[in-house]
Amino acid sequence: MRMCFKQLTLSLFFVGLSATAWSQPVLVKSQQKIEEYKLENGFRVILAQNDKENKVFMNTIYLTGSLNDPQGKGGLAHLLEHLAFKGTENIQGEEFQRRLDQYTLMTNASTDYYSTKYTNIIRPEQNSINQVIHLEAERMDKLVLQEKFVPSEISIVKREREVRMDQPFSVLMDQMWKSAYGNQYLGRLPIGDLKELQSIKMDELNKFYRTWYAPNNAVMVISGKFDKTEVLKQIDQNFSSISARQIPAQTQVPVLDSSQIKQRNFLVQKGSEFAKFNIYLNGRNEKIKSALALSPALYSMQPSGHLYQSIVETGLSTGVQATTWLDQDFNLVFIGAIYAPNHDPKKVKAALISGVEKGQPFNETELNRVKNLIQNQADSILSNAAALGGRLSDYYVSYQGDWTQYFSDLQRVKNLKLDEVNRTLTEFLVPEHRISGDIQPTPEDQKKALQQQATEPAKTLDQTDSKEEPLKDKVEYQYEVAEYVKTSKNYLLATEKKIQRGKLKNGIQYAFYPTSTRDDKTYATISVDFGTEKSLFNQGQVLDLMAYLMLRGSDQYTLQEIADKSIAAGGGATAIASGNGITIQIVAKKDKFEDFFKFMLAVLKNPKFEQSQFDLIKSQSLSVLDRPYTEPETVAALTISRILETYQPGDLRYHFEPDLAKQQMQATTVEKVKQLYQNFFISNHAQIAITGDYQAATMLQLIQQELGSWKAKLPYQRLSSDYQAYSAQKIHALSEQREFGNYQAILTINAGADHPDAPALIVFSYILGDSQLSSRLAQELREKNALVYSFGSGLNLDDWVNSGALTIEANYTAGKSTQVSQGVYKVLNDLLSQGVTEQELEAAKANILKKRVTALEDERNIHQMLTPQLKRNRDLLFREKRDQALEKLTKADVDAVIKKYIKLDQLVEVMADQYGKPQSKR
Repeated sequence: MRMCFKQLTLSLFFVGLSATAWSQPVLVKSQQKIEEYKLENGFRVILAQNDKENKVFMNTIYLTGSLNDPQGKGGLAHLLEHLAFKGTENIQGEEFQRRLDQYTLMTNASTDYYSTKYTNIIRPEQNSINQVIHLEAERMDKLVLQEKFVPSEISIVKREREVRMDQPFSVLMDQMWKSAYGNQYLGRLPIGDLKELQSIKMDELNKFYRTWYAPNNAVMVISGKFDKTEVLKQIDQNFSSISARQIPAQTQVPVLDSSQIKQRNFLVQKGSEFAKFNIYLNGRNEKIKSALALSPALYSMQPSGHLYQSIVETGLSTGVQATTWLDQDFNLVFIGAIYAPNHDPKKVKAALISGVEKGQPFNETELNRVKNLIQNQADSILSNAAALGGRLSDYYVSYQGDWTQYFSDLQRVKNLKLDEVNRTLTEFLVPEHRISGDIQPTPEDQKKALQQQATEPAKTLDQTDSKEEPLKDKVEYQYEVAEYVKTSKNYLLATEKKIQRGKLKNGIQYAFYPTSTRDDKTYATISVDFGTEKSLFNQGQVLDLMAYLMLRGSDQYTLQEIADKSIAAGGGATAIASGNGITIQIVAKKDKFEDFFKFMLAVLKNPKFEQSQFDLIKSQSLSVLDRPYTEPETVAALTISRILETYQPGDLRYHFEPDLAKQQMQATTVEKVKQLYQNFFISNHAQIAITGDYQAATMLQLIQQELGSWKAKLPYQRLSSDYQAYSAQKIHALSEQREFGNYQAILTINAGADHPDAPALIVFSYILGDSQLSSRLAQELREKNALVYSFGSGLNLDDWVNSGALTIEANYTAGKSTQVSQGVYKVLNDLLSQGVTEQELEAAKANILKKRVTALEDERNIHQMLTPQLKRNRDLLFREKRDQALEKLTKADVDAVIKKYIKLDQLVEVMADQYGKPQSKR
């Protein structure tokens, strides 16, 4: 279940009538090249084609959510969403999820108050689109709800709820909704209440499914690259035979008068943050939504936001946050300040209220700046299939089918007058609408170790014997693998022909990729390497500050001028320090790129490093470093980093250590930042890649002029991290009291990205933990034992040396650390003793290659590959070797690699929760 805050956004669903025979879908609405069709049974389809995209976004939405949960059965709609992945009459059990894995790039589902959504991201291949349409039709009409899955899914929902209860902001919002609506309507969480969930019967689930999952209560939103005629044909064939049903009246939420809410102040003590929030809330008022949608940027945008100037720049707090949630039953503006232990909470509170409720009105320049920013965001949404599909979906739900309201809202923003904006904010942001919330760190008495009760060994929740479900024949996957390898080769050959690579006279490498991009923007990446282990020793914080301050003002331009130039160009620029180097990203609309690129290079070559900006970021950084570091995930990460450490404090490769970072930050001065820049940044150990619609000859002339004179003053040597084996350890560390503990494990591997065993390791890693539902870890930790709601695993292989690591992370119910460790060991031991199955192998290869091909179809992904390739003197065709190696892999290859590298006597595990032991710093 996902809940998110939206700006000028709402939710979405599908509606329809009845049909017993197939018929041509009828066009009922069209705007902005987006079309809505309707079948005779009432099923509606919204199609937003974009031939520049390399994906298809498909959202199947039912106009029912937690508001329609029966009394005393809170969470039923959400539980049904979980069970809707467990098979249908024709596609049984695990096979349903495996087909989703096979034919999609991503699949997910969510339940909110008003709707239930099943979301798929698909490659623009007609067969894959057809298969997913078929799966969604099966889910609508032939879902088989099996009682054997209910206990495990209830346990998983409980894990999901625990995750939510561990998030301070979510807890605060839950308290606010409960105060506004009581234990009903929006005061009852979609995720459900455990006692009520456990009371749900199978006949209640089936009744809810048969009542609400009907074609005339559903809509499918499809955006991206697809054949409209073929998609409509498939929808007709799969959905027209599903009969419409009489849909009950939707539950109506009473009109909210927030001035009548009795409890108006809330405190959450959880985590490490200090924050004060004011939530301005009232019932629906359509006329004011457009003006309210501008408020987050007007108050919090850097550097012009009124609260940013009055609270952050004055040193009262470390940051401000603002967002809106403008939905069908309410308008909500959320404004808050993040502060540190050394700040005065009373002053933060007073400044937050006065800055909003008694602040100065906004002027025309500020209004136009935010209008342009919103238009840039809208342009980006139109070019992104998932973003546009999500926006249309949300609007469909909130406006009872009228997705065109999104474009009306954008036009309203354009037409807003200054007096209307100021009047709306003055009338809405008032004490009568204000609910206040405080977030403070976990109390000290909740950071002490608790005595853990004896627990029984982990039991598989599903003890019911059932015959094995059918799985996809491996031959189908093998065919897909061969096709993806061919497709990949064709893309690589065609794309490489367009790329121009070379060197300037000073040695700076360049790669030009002149091509149209799907968002009509041009991208530049400049990677600058400099210094050595010794010359940059103890310079980590100075380097971070240098990267941050480089773009916050120059000898010629102020920070506000840089921000305005970025908005006008429809882009922006960032600089990030990593290792002994800095990566600069510059992006702008294609027709404004050259001017913006030269502008940002002028800023980079003449940064001002203004004392006031330095003091501000230093103060903010020191305040952040003063926070407690007692959350389970933080404790686990710090503990495992300390165990693995091989470098000396002050080395750039040394792990993040709060006390050391604070010492280094305190010792940093603006003069040291300037000196580091002067000594190192202007370096010819650099690469530049530019992708977009431009003339390569003109761009070459430009970078020769701008970068051709760069030369390093001091030596450069790349920092590497060699392989290091560790003896197995199992540490149970003490963290603050939370619903969840955090598990982290790492196994270092003596292999890098170019090692012959790398392809087999990649496949093994995919089988181990790539899917949240069907991977080995998913089956053991989530599906069978419900120990976790989500987990992560990954394989990191170094590009330069034979050094890598397999990592596993999971949030588990506090007190279940032993069972999680046992589960991980069981999965790894099973793989060591039995290896992978042929079906797993071929499915993994197909899915990995599918994603590799998809990456090649987006010019922006190609762009991200260019600077690493320049560093290693390679081109795109080198990628073909990896594709071929993956295709040739056999079960014996993967099994051999598992035995070679998975050494359980070298697995380092850290678990952090309230039942652990305090860990000393090393």
